[in-house]
Amino acid sequence: MAVSVSSTSTIRRALGYPCALALPWLAVMGTQRFTVLHDTPLALSFVAVAIVGLLFTLVPSLLAVAVTVVVYNYQILEPVGHFSLGVQPLLRCGIILSIGLLLVGFGERRRRVSERWWATLQSLQGHTDALAQAQQGSNSAAWMFDAKTRRTYWYPGGKEIFGRSLEEISAIGSPNMFVLEEDRNAIAEAAKRTSTTGAPFHVTFRVPWPNGEIHWLEANGVPMPGDPMTWRGVTTDITDRKLTETALVRAEKLAAAGRLASCIAHELNNPLTAVTNLIYLAKSKAVDADALLYLASAERELRRLAEISSQTLRFHRQSVDPAASDLAEVLGDVLDFYAGRCAQAGIQVKLESSGNCSLVCWQTELRQVLSTLVRNAIDAMPNGGTLRVRVGPTTAWRDGAASLRVTIADTGFGMSPAVQRQLFEPFFTTKADVGAGLGLWVASGIVERHRGRLSVRSATDPQRSGSVFRLVLPCAEVEQQQRTADVEELDVDHQAMR
Repeated sequence: MAVSVSSTSTIRRALGYPCALALPWLAVMGTQRFTVLHDTPLALSFVAVAIVGLLFTLVPSLLAVAVTVVVYNYQILEPVGHFSLGVQPLLRCGIILSIGLLLVGFGERRRRVSERWWATLQSLQGHTDALAQAQQGSNSAAWMFDAKTRRTYWYPGGKEIFGRSLEEISAIGSPNMFVLEEDRNAIAEAAKRTSTTGAPFHVTFRVPWPNGEIHWLEANGVPMPGDPMTWRGVTTDITDRKLTETALVRAEKLAAAGRLASCIAHELNNPLTAVTNLIYLAKSKAVDADALLYLASAERELRRLAEISSQTLRFHRQSVDPAASDLAEVLGDVLDFYAGRCAQAGIQVKLESSGNCSLVCWQTELRQVLSTLVRNAIDAMPNGGTLRVRVGPTTAWRDGAASLRVTIADTGFGMSPAVQRQLFEPFFTTKADVGAGLGLWVASGIVERHRGRLSVRSATDPQRSGSVFRLVLPCAEVEQQQRTADVEELDVDHQAMR
């Protein structure tokens, strides 16, 4: 805009003086040539002066008036070729000069008004551009709210913080329909407080975007001093800040849980040793076959508990090598352990195994993953149902590697999409009374260490509700990983020996 105004001023200065000389002379010549203008000999001259006054600055306009006076007196009043200083010519020249000055003054005033208008428009455009850049840079959108009509007007250039264009939101009038239903009361209470007390408007709320993402927004505004029914403010997308705060809180919780788990694991070692010795003594005295079977199962679970306790003290660092295990056998042991709970809850268990289910893994960790998935499936069916478990070889669709697949499906009440999105996050649980929200998070970490994938599908339809967890583990990945670690360890040893 500034370049355009400067160019226009330069052009006017360049053309002002030539036009001030040429236009009055052409006007007088035209008046002499066309007989229709003889009755109004000054009309065309005044038009020429007016044009110069409107288009150019004051000095060219005055020059045009002077040229008009001279040329008109010389060509029309004294056509014989000499300039007269009589009373009549001077009077006519005074009239022409007066009217010309009036036209010049009018043109000068209009020109100044036009320049001020352009300067104001340029300043307004600059402020608008600055506001738009500020909104884009701060990930926010400025607004004006009319408390009388309950409509919100959005300033141009704002960020699309609702996941939709501001034009679409402005056409609706209020963005409340895009806010999560549970957060709408907070907005209404904040608006009521501002209307009643005149305090600044402040509220934080969530908005689901069309792509399914949940964004956090923060709105701040104040009533205008002269019009308390009109508020001005800005709404900012604070999703990144909220995620950072959540991550910090989660890290603090994990650190506290880790310290607590280490203390508990340390205190459990002595009782575990004592119970293990007692079971050993009981096995030596028992003669009943069923009692021996139960004691063997208890001893096996105590060994698993001891391994978990040891892993907790080592912060999940493996000190033993992965070994070949039959995943179908491990899964069968887990189902046997929960057989009593399933029978008590009226849950029918169906295990389907096919093909070779052997793989190299850390068996204790995978047993923990399978136990977590089976336990969650049982908890999802308090009124009974069917627990269907399948295990067998498969091929990974990403790289075609040989893998094993475990599918655990229940006919429970299912999970909503919002729950599924947070399912593998630490401290997220739908069992507030008995759950800590760490089971699936730990399980997903174990699966990731095995280079596997854990996914879930769920439905809440009363006719077909339930969840299906799908675990895919590569057969050779853990073994190759261990080999790579062994080679790196040998290289370090060789370098140390040198």
